[in-house]
Amino acid sequence: MEARVAAGWKVIGVLGGAWGSSDKDAMGSEHLLAGITGTKGEARTALDAESVTKAAVLAVLRDRADWPEAWSGDDGAGDSISSADVLGEDGDRRRMLTGAGHRAFVHAMGEARRRTASAAGKGVGSGSGSGSGSAKLTPEDLLRGLLAEGDNRCAEVLALCGTTGDAVLARLDAGPEGAADGDRLPAGLDPRLRPTRDVLLGRSRYPAPFWLRWLHGGMNWVAWPTAWVKQETLAQARLLGHDRAGTEHVLLAVLATHEVARAHPHMLSEGTDEGASQRDERYLGGERLAAVGITYAGVRRALEADDVLGGDDRPAASYVDAAVDDQGTGPLVESLLKEGTRALRLVQRMQGAASP
Repeated sequence: MEARVAAGWKVIGVLGGAWGSSDKDAMGSEHLLAGITGTKGEARTALDAESVTKAAVLAVLRDRADWPEAWSGDDGAGDSISSADVLGEDGDRRRMLTGAGHRAFVHAMGEARRRTASAAGKGVGSGSGSGSGSAKLTPEDLLRGLLAEGDNRCAEVLALCGTTGDAVLARLDAGPEGAADGDRLPAGLDPRLRPTRDVLLGRSRYPAPFWLRWLHGGMNWVAWPTAWVKQETLAQARLLGHDRAGTEHVLLAVLATHEVARAHPHMLSEGTDEGASQRDERYLGGERLAAVGITYAGVRRALEADDVLGGDDRPAASYVDAAVDDQGTGPLVESLLKEGTRALRLVQRMQGAASP
């Protein structure tokens, strides 16, 4: 048997993140994937380029925590092994790896040995920072190990995020520059909604005090529709260069969050009783607007063409502050369109008659 390969400090961090995202029975390939999204380096960059971010992966894991039948397999839970048996003193006797997690580490150790041997043959260091030339596991090695097996839960998470192991591997092989060469927007999503999508995926955050920014880390905004609309209302006002938010910005925020949420069904299903199979009513306000042809792109065009809409009967914040997450955006849109608001006049102008 080949000697174990020591885990680099970043892999130790991956293990901590994986354990934190697991159900504490055993760390599976999906948990190791979550751990990699929480560390810095080329592995996370490659995943991020394919929209596989910490926020996206954690949303999937939370959604399926009480819904194990949603997975196509158990990731080799019956073949679980202690991480200490795999990693020696870098592991923990109490923390188990599923069969798929174990195989990923075995493959990763082979990757680390080949990488170190190749570097030695070229007369360069191993990249471990020790100067000894000994192999050390990196998150990149572990990611390659996870991608080597095409029927584990890691592969399922990638599919839910709209990508494949081959696509992630191509990003990883391309190096930092190739991996960071921009991700593709979901089909049909307005390019101007990229900032909203980046917030959802955890790539950026809304302005907030430091402690609140920390709290928002890994948050799935889809699960909190009116809180998301409140933050997005201010973002839409800033995007248009307006000093303060009006009800037209609330309308834009409702549409922006609705369209971005629908483009990410793997995140939209979190918090529903039956996952993605259940009709989600949290974004009913956006659904009703879309049903009568009111879209984000259409509202933006209308505002850019003519912004003479008069005033709002009351501050836009009062509508959002009164909204309740449990009720979704349906009541919020109803309140916007039954009073003397800029949002109502804008919709009437777009429809050429009455509001929806």
